[in-house]
Amino acid sequence: MTRGLGLLLLLLVGSAWSETALTRTTELILGKLRKAPESYDPKVRPAQRVDEATVVQIQTFFRDIEINDVTMEANLDITFRMIWNDYRLAFNAPRGVEYVTLLDSDLLWLPDAFFKNAQVSQRSSIYPETLMRIHPDGRVIYSTRLSLKQSCPMDLARFPHDVQDCNIMIASYGYTDDNIKFEINEKSGISTSQDIHASRFTLEEVMPGSCSSVTSTGSYSCVKVTLKIRRVFGSYLIDWYIPMMFLVVVAWFSFLVPGQMFLGRLLLTLMPLITLASFCNAYKGSLASVAYARALDVFSGFSLVIIFLTLVYVIVCQVKSQQAAGDEERSGSAEDGEVKPSPSSTTDIRGVRGLWHRVQQRGQYVSRVTIITIYVVFLFFYFVAYCGTG
Repeated sequence: MTRGLGLLLLLLVGSAWSETALTRTTELILGKLRKAPESYDPKVRPAQRVDEATVVQIQTFFRDIEINDVTMEANLDITFRMIWNDYRLAFNAPRGVEYVTLLDSDLLWLPDAFFKNAQVSQRSSIYPETLMRIHPDGRVIYSTRLSLKQSCPMDLARFPHDVQDCNIMIASYGYTDDNIKFEINEKSGISTSQDIHASRFTLEEVMPGSCSSVTSTGSYSCVKVTLKIRRVFGSYLIDWYIPMMFLVVVAWFSFLVPGQMFLGRLLLTLMPLITLASFCNAYKGSLASVAYARALDVFSGFSLVIIFLTLVYVIVCQVKSQQAAGDEERSGSAEDGEVKPSPSSTTDIRGVRGLWHRVQQRGQYVSRVTIITIYVVFLFFYFVAYCGTG
């Protein structure tokens, strides 16, 4: 019992000592910072030599991602960290003190990092979610939570079977790479939340890279994080491709309608043609405007051509049928006249007409099979070319 009370007392004393040491160390660091520029100037870059560049490690944690492919923008919720060494802030740490945490970032020198393709960048509007940790060796960790709205140019030639790369570029605005060098680690520099869900997209990979640039004023350090996103094809298959193929099949139902029912055959081809054309125009209004043909445009355009060929087939068959009926009427009128052809010539005429009728039926059958085969072959090569290659 006495030993237990003694251990508890030692723990309480140690905890109180640790808190007191941390408070004193924090006050010591704040006192040095508030005496600027005598003891610390936040406007001066930390470097022990003039030719020494300050190396800044970049870390990003992606909390949420929302992609807008119409405006080609990405809305990001990230935790952004910068790590560098400021020898002026090194201190002798008492036992139990690993680092000092500060919330006022205006007291320290900060790298002038900015997001090159960001349109809007803002911190939390309620309370700035920013902190800094100063380690005994002078290592500084700056962490803040940001909401970014940035441009994300896309190549929509394979839409909706496309995979896009959205680059987030972080560069120094005023310091050249002789003064500041940004670095990003592939393993520890990038992480993502498991709850990320971008509508109509899946996040496949996050890759670091370099985007350093040379301008008339010098060479500037830049790092980038590439978000590789793949569009979810399932929704487009249900909303667009299957209805479009159904309209083509409905137009083919006119092949089964007898030739005498011309109006029914005409409606079975005209209605899908008008419906698909109207649907294409309405749907394209909700997509990004581009100057080139997309995969979806190729599919819808070819489907329209197939339905149009079906309509042409129906009209041609009707015209040929009317011509044949007119020839029979004229032939019947001639037979009712005074001069009647011989039985042998009548048999020859009927044989020629029967042969011509069989040729027409064969031609109609070949035309129907050709139209259907062309569309089926197109579907095969289309989905192999766009879906099979990823």
